[in-house]
Amino acid sequence: MEYKLLLASDGSDNAVRAAEFTVELLAAAPDIKVTVLAVNDIIEKMKYYSPLRSPVVLEEVEIFFREKTDEALETTMEVFKKHGVKVNGVAKLGNPARVIVDYARDEGVNHIVIGSRGLGSLKGIVLGSVSSKVIQLASCPVTVVK
Repeated sequence: MEYKLLLASDGSDNAVRAAEFTVELLAAAPDIKVTVLAVNDIIEKMKYYSPLRSPVVLEEVEIFFREKTDEALETTMEVFKKHGVKVNGVAKLGNPARVIVDYARDEGVNHIVIGSRGLGSLKGIVLGSVSSKVIQLASCPVTVVK
C-alpha cells in the first residue's frame, strides 16, 4: 500500500521547517509519496470584502497572488531539491484549511504535515490558525511543526 503524505505550505519559515521535518521522515521511510500543497485565499476574500471588486482589478490581483502562491510552493520544494528528494507540488486558491482537508480526502492522503502559525494571542483565540482548523477537520493524522 502506498503511503501518501501531504505537506501544506504557505512559504513561511514555519513551512520550511515543516519541509525539513518531512525530509527527515523520508530518510527513515523513503517510500512515502509526498505532495507539497500551497494555498492562497486572498482572492476569495477580495471577491466578498473588497470595494475593488471590478473584474479588471480582480484579474490583476489574481495573477499577482497566483505568482505569490507559486513562489511559496517553490520555496518549500527547494528544501526537497536541496536534499535530492523528488516531490509533487500543487498550488491552489481558496480557504486554506478547507482546501488542505479536501485535497487530503480526495487524494487518499494518510498524513498531513503543516507548520504552526505565530498568530497573536487574541487573533489566535478569535480566528484560530489554519493548522488548528486542519487538525479539527482532517480525518487523518496531522503533525504540526513549530
